[in-house]
Amino acid sequence: MVKKVGKYEIGKTLGEGTFGKVKYAVNTETDERVAIKVLDKEKIQKQNMGAQIKKEISIMKMVRHRHVVVLKEVLASRTKIFIVLELITGGELFDKIVSEGRFSEDTARFYFRQLVDGVQYCHENGVCHRDLKPENLLLDENGDLKISDFGLSALYEGGGPDGPESSRASLLHTTCGTPNYVAPEVLADKGYDGRAADVWSMGVILYVLLAGFLPFDEPTMSALFRKIQKAEFSYPSWFTPRVKALLNRILVPDPETRITIKEILRDEWFVNANGSDEQVAPAAGPGTISAELAAAPVPSPVDHMTIKPSQADLDAAILEHQDEINSGKKEKPDGGLKVMNAFDLINMCGGMALNRMFQSNDEKRVKRSTQFTSTIPAASIMTRLTGHLESLHCEINVENSSKVKAVLQTPKGAVGVVIQIFMLADSLHLVEVRRGKGDIFEYHKFYTQLNEQMKDLIAAGSS
Repeated sequence: MVKKVGKYEIGKTLGEGTFGKVKYAVNTETDERVAIKVLDKEKIQKQNMGAQIKKEISIMKMVRHRHVVVLKEVLASRTKIFIVLELITGGELFDKIVSEGRFSEDTARFYFRQLVDGVQYCHENGVCHRDLKPENLLLDENGDLKISDFGLSALYEGGGPDGPESSRASLLHTTCGTPNYVAPEVLADKGYDGRAADVWSMGVILYVLLAGFLPFDEPTMSALFRKIQKAEFSYPSWFTPRVKALLNRILVPDPETRITIKEILRDEWFVNANGSDEQVAPAAGPGTISAELAAAPVPSPVDHMTIKPSQADLDAAILEHQDEINSGKKEKPDGGLKVMNAFDLINMCGGMALNRMFQSNDEKRVKRSTQFTSTIPAASIMTRLTGHLESLHCEINVENSSKVKAVLQTPKGAVGVVIQIFMLADSLHLVEVRRGKGDIFEYHKFYTQLNEQMKDLIAAGSS
């Protein structure tokens, strides 16, 4: 029996974070494919995050823009909160950066314009993102940018519909966000204007798009903070004078003299030499994650909740302490190795010849770049995987014969990974690696090292 939450059939996990998972799901009434962020109330309560989640929902219900992920509705069970989101199938922009090394100026300009467009809309509606980074920038099936994850956002007074003064933005006194992308005034712990901080983060993102690495990247937090607060960085030789001129106006430590979005819109590099705003999108690649639905008992009933921007009241749902929804998957006799059907194979192995031979009109696919296939037995793959994880001194949790979770300590903090083995055929297995939490640069370093260690097991052309 398929697991259901309200009218949604729940499928496989697309991602994991500190407070829950993101699941693939299907609306059984409309057949629409969606992503559902599943939040654990107990974890939220322990971290006093109830107000934060309400804030996120309030903000996302306000935002309707072509470059911002849409929040469709919110459901609640006794122990979970389900945030139903637009399904974005093109993967993370960061994966595209990793695969291409760095972007040309035309490609970087294309994505930067879309980022500025989405952020400008948010700011005009009283919303600051405050956690802008490449892994929060997704690509849809057409290759267009979608801004995601408003978990660290905050409404500032003045710009929004509830602000008491339309001419003045309040300072935000919560230091949050990913350190490498955070503005100097945020680190100074004196309060800050979230709009100016977002502009700084967009500048760091533009640098990463063009360079393929971070402008501020030090082994210790203290050294990193010093570099950011002084805006100490250098440009690679391939940066043109015009883009350096723009970045010199964005990456300014003093938010009062930092360029604004309105000024960015008039910048010579942003507009381009001919003054045109037209640009052709880079080609969008095929997706690769399976859309199969996980088998599990039907969960207990959920309460449908209508959230308005001024209302976002999830107190009752968050404060309940009752039995958890049964979300366990049906185990296979061998301890969990999942046998994939034809559609699974086609969808997960988008880079293989099979994907060019067949297309499934019935299923959406979500792109994932960190996976490979192997012709050796699953038990041997798992032995090699756990051996490599042990050599890195990871905290390891082997869930069954086909799935292992690990936490790797890096110079930039803990990085969580989930590795699962799927059976494609009697002599062919697919190994899918997902980042659960932590720095995405460190995660890709881990995956590159894993590939190197497993290269004798990887089927030719699969990684």
